[in-house]
Amino acid sequence: MCFGIYALVLFFTIDLCRVEARPSVVLHRTKRRWISGTFQLTEEDSGPFPKNAVKVANDRSTNHTILFSIKGQGVDVDPEKGLFSIDRESGQIRVHHKVDREKTKQFLFQVDALDKETLEVLDDHMLYRVVVNDINDNAPEFTQDIYKFDVRENTYPGKEICSVEAKDPDDARRGNGKVSYSIVSQNPSIPSNVFKINSENGSILLQKCLNYDTIKSYSLVIKARDNGLNVLSSSVTVQINVLDSNTHLPILSQQAASIKIDEDANNIVILRVNVTDEDNPHTPAWNARYKIVEGNEYNNYRIETDPETNEGILFLIKSLDYEQGPRRNIRITVENEEPLFTCQEINGDTSKKLPDFTTVVTVKDKNDAPVFFPSILTVQEVEGQKPGKTLGRFNATDTDKFYKHSIRYVKASDPAEWMSVDSSTGVVTTVKTLDRESPYVNNSVYTFTVYAIEEGEDPTTGTGTMHLSLVDINDNQPYLLESSQEMCDDGEVKFITITAQDNDLDPFSGPFTFELLDNEQHITDKWKLGKATGNTVQLVRKKTIPVGKYIVPLKIQDRQGFTQETSLNLCICHCLDGKTCPVPKPATTILSGAAIGLLFAGLLLFLLGFCLFSFCTFTRKKGQYSLPCNEPMWTLVNYNEEGGNADSQTTPLDPSSQLVSSDTGLGAGRDLSNNSSAQKYAQVLHREKGFLSYGGGTVRRDNTSHGHGHGMNTWAKWQNVESLQHGDSILRPINTLQGLGAQAWANKHHSELDTDDMEVNYEPHVYSYEGDEQCEPCLDAISIVESSSASDYLNDLGPMFVKLARISQRENPL
Repeated sequence: MCFGIYALVLFFTIDLCRVEARPSVVLHRTKRRWISGTFQLTEEDSGPFPKNAVKVANDRSTNHTILFSIKGQGVDVDPEKGLFSIDRESGQIRVHHKVDREKTKQFLFQVDALDKETLEVLDDHMLYRVVVNDINDNAPEFTQDIYKFDVRENTYPGKEICSVEAKDPDDARRGNGKVSYSIVSQNPSIPSNVFKINSENGSILLQKCLNYDTIKSYSLVIKARDNGLNVLSSSVTVQINVLDSNTHLPILSQQAASIKIDEDANNIVILRVNVTDEDNPHTPAWNARYKIVEGNEYNNYRIETDPETNEGILFLIKSLDYEQGPRRNIRITVENEEPLFTCQEINGDTSKKLPDFTTVVTVKDKNDAPVFFPSILTVQEVEGQKPGKTLGRFNATDTDKFYKHSIRYVKASDPAEWMSVDSSTGVVTTVKTLDRESPYVNNSVYTFTVYAIEEGEDPTTGTGTMHLSLVDINDNQPYLLESSQEMCDDGEVKFITITAQDNDLDPFSGPFTFELLDNEQHITDKWKLGKATGNTVQLVRKKTIPVGKYIVPLKIQDRQGFTQETSLNLCICHCLDGKTCPVPKPATTILSGAAIGLLFAGLLLFLLGFCLFSFCTFTRKKGQYSLPCNEPMWTLVNYNEEGGNADSQTTPLDPSSQLVSSDTGLGAGRDLSNNSSAQKYAQVLHREKGFLSYGGGTVRRDNTSHGHGHGMNTWAKWQNVESLQHGDSILRPINTLQGLGAQAWANKHHSELDTDDMEVNYEPHVYSYEGDEQCEPCLDAISIVESSSASDYLNDLGPMFVKLARISQRENPL
């Protein structure tokens, strides 16, 4: 028997081992072995501490020596770390200090049972949730120390205007944290009960109308209390400011006015309307808004508000017509920008009529300008009409009742100069052919204006307009939109698109018919016309074409058969990409080093030449000197050369000249044979037939042709000459003052010389021999003009000149 029981136990033991050896774990429901009691904490417990809370035990203690451990909130972690502890052998849990529920409402920790020897966990841990019981230890607290709210005066009773809030951290489920609100006081207290508060949520409602004029602010004391056993409460002040609203209508200072204005007046202020208002100035409740409710059917007036004075400013923006009535009535109403608010308990009847203002306007008659009927004359005509076509008639009338005048018409604006208007009848006639394609025509309409002018002391002018609508005809040939294009000589793009245009309207324009013509460049062998669509056609290249410029003749025909032969200037170029011609580069000039060197060399030569010219000029000026002022006029300058030279044609110098060349020797005199003045003077000498002989040269007079009376004409030619060269000597003026008498005498007798009859004759002369000075008459005896005070200066020429004259005179003295 005992052996059978033993075998059965062994079988189950072996089977249990097999089960434990399997990889999967089989869970078995077992009975918990923890023995404990529940406990609660009450906040603010006064102790004494440490205080036993609960004792735990585990049934494994029958087979093992157990040690208990604890961890979690209030034990080794926050909140309230160190609040709980456990006796490791007995399992007694203790509390070490008081707890504030408002900081921590509950704690969660675990207890474990350990083997004392091995410290192995003998059983699953046990969780403890400890709830802290609330007591009413906190009064409600408002979220603000003082509340301030603005409430408009026009707020209707029953509307929530503001709210307050108080918070109590105690447990609301027990009533300790549930807050109730009430109004403790109101200042001012009269009228009473203006406000009420919702006891549950703290919202404040308006019960009566506000009056900004009497009370501008209220102060309320609000109390908040909890519902615990020992009630706690707090209070706060609420300040409510009343904002002004439109509770007063504007009041007009006067109810009516009368004004007089001229008929032609406009854009002027004709009236200012004054109002008063009891609301706060410069607020929407005070700002006035005026409106013309009667008498402005034609928008003659505009009214605005002066932002500073709140007055209404009435403007006349369009002139009044006396003929439409000499008197006008205007009614104006006024209200505020903010709608009017009325409270029945304060104002009684809430229906109030807006104040109005009546103005009587008297119009003073003026001479009105003529008025056209109709103001715009519309005429339709076919373009191409020849001059003389009557288009219409302007009709202007004088609308005045007391100022009637006749009217004449004149052109005001005729940009194309197509029209003429009859000044009496206003009939419009064409003076040029009408052309719809003219640049002065806009959308086939030509605008022409005419003035109608009254004939009177104070004429006025009215303006009439004619809109001439021109009907199109086929009077324009089609043409190429682009007369020059480019094409590649070869490549994948074998065509270009040609576009034609016609200034006429449909149906006198496109689509067009294109035809390719031929010329000496054999165009048809190189190109052909491709696909044509509407106003375009493709010009297709047949083969590779040499680079160059070609003229492609085309014939273009519009839809009505109107044909135009034109040409396309086509440039054939070599395209690098096979599609587009390369852009020609702008011409640039780059100077090489040699060119720059030549440029600097030329500049250097120019500077050297300039320096040489300056040096020569300076040297030449240094070689001049002035003769003494006491020398006689027309002094003979001797160049110390013996022998006589032939008479030459010379030019006398200006008597005002003071300079004489300092050069001496053979050939020192200047050759003036090419000078026109010298030629004339030579003719004078030839005509006078007289020369004076001196040294190697002679100046003499020939008596064979003319009498003595013409000898004075020689002096008349000396007034504009520089010098007289004869042989190697020069006869020239020296002193300007000495020449004044001779010049006056020459001007006096200048008319006696006929320069057209002058002839130059260089005849051989016989000169006097030296040594015969006793038998020759003195040079002083030569008298060019017998009785002339202008030649008296010859008496003062000096002894040296007298001697020279004696040896230089001819055989037959003068």
